[in-house]
Amino acid sequence: MKATNTQYVKPMRSIATISLLAIIAAACGGGQATGELAQLQQQRDSLKAVSAEVHDRLIEVKEQIASLDTSVTQRLMTVTALQLQPTLFEHFFKVQGVVEASENAQIFPEAAGRITSIRVKEGQKVNKGQLLLTIDSKVVANQIDEVEARLSLAETVFKRQEDLWSKKIGSEIQYLEAKNNYESLQQNLETLQAQLAMYNVSAPFSGVIDEILPKTGEMANPAMPLLRLISMDGAYMKADVTEGHLAQISEGDEVEVRFPSLNAASMEKISRIGSYINPNNRSFKIRLDLENSELNLKPNLMGELKIRDYYNDSIAVVPSSLIQMTQSGEEFVYTIEMKSGEAMAQKTMIKTGMSYEGMTEVLSGLVGNEKLVNKGARSIKQGDQIAVSE
Repeated sequence: MKATNTQYVKPMRSIATISLLAIIAAACGGGQATGELAQLQQQRDSLKAVSAEVHDRLIEVKEQIASLDTSVTQRLMTVTALQLQPTLFEHFFKVQGVVEASENAQIFPEAAGRITSIRVKEGQKVNKGQLLLTIDSKVVANQIDEVEARLSLAETVFKRQEDLWSKKIGSEIQYLEAKNNYESLQQNLETLQAQLAMYNVSAPFSGVIDEILPKTGEMANPAMPLLRLISMDGAYMKADVTEGHLAQISEGDEVEVRFPSLNAASMEKISRIGSYINPNNRSFKIRLDLENSELNLKPNLMGELKIRDYYNDSIAVVPSSLIQMTQSGEEFVYTIEMKSGEAMAQKTMIKTGMSYEGMTEVLSGLVGNEKLVNKGARSIKQGDQIAVSE
């Protein structure tokens, strides 16, 4: 007993501690020798004083140990927390589409001949009916002049025969022949005038001259195009969508359309869903009418359509990287629970739905207001005490 007490108080620095050892030693060895009341009372008072000092020193030493010994904290895994809250979850799929012009035409001549003039330039805006190009039409023009001269004579003869016949002078045959000749020449003239119009190439709609192929003096041929005329007013986009999405989209749905070549995007609506499924690739067509007021769209420009096929208004959504799997294939995440003021890792089994861009919806297992273990989730196990870093 003496040796034990001496080793315990040896680190003490006060004189009172040394006195305590002497008193204890005296009490153990000389209590039976004296038995005097005064001595015992003195020993009692001395022990009380030393006991109070030992108690204070013990508290001080414990505090110093706690401040210097970090081995407990170091044994705890430090993690970060992710606070959940019910949120909107959306899933999208992407398809490629092609811009098409509402009016995009190669213009062919209706008659063959030498090009006498080109009245427009590439890039020029033209109106419907505007003259674009002329072809040599002298042969037809000469024929018209000849028919007009004959028609003038035929008209004079017809009117005289008609006047005579009205007075019952002459024969009916003469009157009918004059009338037939006059009307035939009228029809001939109309035919020639229609042919003459074919030598003038006019714009079939308003638009922009995108390309002029021949030059003045070259020969035009009905089998060879002369110009390309484009109108982007009312441009639209078409895309092929696999039949698996047929029940998930409908007319009027908003779609994000991205044009990588223009580094631009816009929100458009599906204006039409095709009624035919292509048996070769099991797809159907959708059409989106495009606004070309701000975008410099071109025919055959490629675009990327981002179409929403699923959404949930309010559900727990977690980063896909935090979802782990047991050996039996069950999914779980670690949540943080407070027990007796300490943060503990809780293994929470979940069932997941769809995933999109690194986020996954949780159908069951989480309410949506839990606090998940974020960084460090793969270095802990069920029931571990953890240190949460904000």
